[in-house]
Amino acid sequence: MPLVELAKENQVATVTINNPPANTLNPEVFAKLKEIFTGLDQDSTKAVILTGAGDRFFVGGADIKQFEEQDAKSAAKLTQIGQEFTLFLEKISKPIIVAINGYCLGGGMEITMACDFVIASETAKFGQPEIKLGVIPGWGGTQRIQRWMNPQLARELIFTGAILPASKMGEFVYKIVPPDQLLPTAKALAERIASHGLVALKYAKRALKEATQRTIEEGLVIEAKYMQKLLKTEDAREGVRAFLEKREPKVVDK
Repeated sequence: MPLVELAKENQVATVTINNPPANTLNPEVFAKLKEIFTGLDQDSTKAVILTGAGDRFFVGGADIKQFEEQDAKSAAKLTQIGQEFTLFLEKISKPIIVAINGYCLGGGMEITMACDFVIASETAKFGQPEIKLGVIPGWGGTQRIQRWMNPQLARELIFTGAILPASKMGEFVYKIVPPDQLLPTAKALAERIASHGLVALKYAKRALKEATQRTIEEGLVIEAKYMQKLLKTEDAREGVRAFLEKREPKVVDK
C-alpha cells in the first residue's frame, strides 16, 4: 500500500495518510505528500480533504524512533523538513479540509494548523505532547497554535502535553460529527467550496493567509533554534528512551 493515497471526484480530492500503525510522519511521508499536493495545486481540483487511514489515528506525530537514532545535525534536518512542509502546505492555493478520525498528535496538529478547516469525529483527540519528550513542537506548532485557539488553551497543550477530546478544543474544531459522518461532512463542505470559481477561491485564500502570517518565517527560525538546543539535553534523550520503552520519563532538568 502507498504511504499516501489520492482519490478525486467532482473537483474534490481526498488525500489519505496510510503509514500504520499510527500514520506517523517521516521524510518519506512528507515527500509523498508534497508530490501529491504539488500536483493538486496545479490541476483543476478546487478543494482537498486530508485524512488518515483507519479510525484510530489521523496522525500520531513524528516517528519517535528516528529521534533515538539521530545526532543533533540529523535531528535539525528533520525539523527543517517538517517546517518546510508545513510552510509549503500553508501556501497551497486550494482550501484544505482536515478530517480527524482519531488521535491528532504532535506533527499531526502541526500539519492541521497549516490547513483551513478541521472537522473531527466525536472520538477524535488532540495534543502537542512534545514536552513529555523534553522538547517542543518543532514543525510550526508554537508559531501557529495561538492563531487557531484561545491562547490559554494553547499554553495548556504546549506546557502540559495534555491530550484533549474534540469537545474541549474550542474554536480549533469547525465541526464535530459522529464517526460515520466524518467523511460525508467533509465532502459536503468541499463540494460547497468547489461550486465556486477556482480563481476567486485562490485569491480568497491568499488574502486570508496574508492577513495573519506575515512573520511566520521569523518565528520558525526561533522555534528551530530552540528545538536544536533541546534535542541535545538529557531530558530529551530520556524522554525518547522512555517513550520507546513504554514507561514514564525521569526528568533530570539537564
